[in-house]
Amino acid sequence: MHRIQGWTGLRAAVIALGLVAWTATGATAAPLIYTTSGQVTPTTGVTGTNVVSFDPLSTGNSVDLSTGQTNAGLGNFVISPLAAGVTTTYSNTPIQISFLPASYGGTSLSSDAPVVVTGVLNGVVSGPSSSTVTATLNPPPSGLFNLGGTNAAEFSLPTSTLLLAPSTSNNGTTSAQGLVTLTDSPVPEPSTIALFLTTVGGLGLRRYVLSRRRPARV
Repeated sequence: MHRIQGWTGLRAAVIALGLVAWTATGATAAPLIYTTSGQVTPTTGVTGTNVVSFDPLSTGNSVDLSTGQTNAGLGNFVISPLAAGVTTTYSNTPIQISFLPASYGGTSLSSDAPVVVTGVLNGVVSGPSSSTVTATLNPPPSGLFNLGGTNAAEFSLPTSTLLLAPSTSNNGTTSAQGLVTLTDSPVPEPSTIALFLTTVGGLGLRRYVLSRRRPARV
């Protein structure tokens, strides 16, 4: 009878720990909603017909900051096809991309100024299938922005140089990305807390089982 009660208690403890883990991991992280804008200045440093444009992300973009750091798409550089034998040369042609945080966890961030990234295009587009054009991006002077309350994040660039694909490769599309990092120590995610509790509980249960297996003292 005592043995049955011991196993009943063990099963109850395991079920309780499982419920804690399931409940915690069911929580959802607060997303960062944002938009972008951007442009190529075709009136500076372009010899020939401008064929490079920037397609920003206007609506419905979000990233999950639950891990403390994540990549965020900014939009795409697009090269339109040139006729065979025709070339366009870019020499320090200015480009600009703006990252505009909109809300975080339902809190509006519309009052925050956008993070602005500048850069230049250099290289040659030849016909429909050749491009040596690179987009060189400068780190923003200040990438910090407020997430509401005491929360803050920083925008940076995972890479500063992009080789732009010609129109015959990936439809002439090259993606640009930023890196968003929480600047303060985030509160541990519920899934992390659940894992910790499960581990601690498992060690306690193991100790309990071992103690039950020891022969009783006379």
